[in-house]
Amino acid sequence: MPKQPGGRSDHPPRTVRIKSADLRRMIVKVMGRVQYGHEHIQAVRYQDAQAVIVPVDWYENACRALGEESRLPAVDDETVD
Repeated sequence: MPKQPGGRSDHPPRTVRIKSADLRRMIVKVMGRVQYGHEHIQAVRYQDAQAVIVPVDWYENACRALGEESRLPAVDDETVD
């Protein structure tokens, strides 16, 4: 399969559901799966999707496509590590 710049293949990302408790326990591994594994991670709590973790470039492209360049770059939040 052809690769895009940055080593990504041109097939759509796979979305994987992960329980929030597992996400807390495995956050570093999950971030690697998002960055290098071409996956989107859907965080689930009580059977309901709460958030989706996507690669930064995917998020930036989505913001541009929606005409929301003002969201970029993100603002640092001192309360989040």
